[in-house]
Amino acid sequence: MAAEAALISVVPTNNQNHNPEKRPGRPRSDKSREAILDATRKMLMHTPLRDISIEAVAKRAGVGKTTIYRWWPHKAALVMEAFLAQPGLQNILPTTPTADDALKVQLEKLIRQLRGQNGRIVANIIAEAQAEPEALALLNKSFMNERVENLRRHLSQGKDEGLFHAYLDIEMAIDQLLGPVFYRLLTNNDALDERFNAHYPEQAVNTLKA
Repeated sequence: MAAEAALISVVPTNNQNHNPEKRPGRPRSDKSREAILDATRKMLMHTPLRDISIEAVAKRAGVGKTTIYRWWPHKAALVMEAFLAQPGLQNILPTTPTADDALKVQLEKLIRQLRGQNGRIVANIIAEAQAEPEALALLNKSFMNERVENLRRHLSQGKDEGLFHAYLDIEMAIDQLLGPVFYRLLTNNDALDERFNAHYPEQAVNTLKA
């Protein structure tokens, strides 16, 4: 930065706070943002997605609608950030040495993430997407795409190593692996139970083997 041409002494008037004390705690904007996300998370637990509105979130968070629109362009973006901020939704890559075991771990992790309240939220987002494509686009971008890409990578690796059929169609195999999971998610809230998680990943992956 260029040096100043001259030093200017500023004498504060009675109306100026020349050396203000730092306010404790987080900035107000941070607190407002967290209040909005917290209000959205709580509403998602008890309210169908179609019944959640920016107005309702703003009222519950104690902020104005313009404050919400400062950070999120629409309801879908707000809902996805609130949903993904919950613990346990990070996509941790498996460290297993073989592609088939990596696929099983990925499926087990996904099933656990889609159980209970999280699963109901995802099912609501998918349902909402029928009339609001932005919701589905954000679900894919923020949650599904990385998981699908990992499945694609492990399938390709297993195919190259001879674990899977040489003629395996990888995209069809992804549909085959994920289809039953999302069928159960959308048709029965309790179908992604421990029994399903204990048996499905291994059975599904084994059907792909050479």
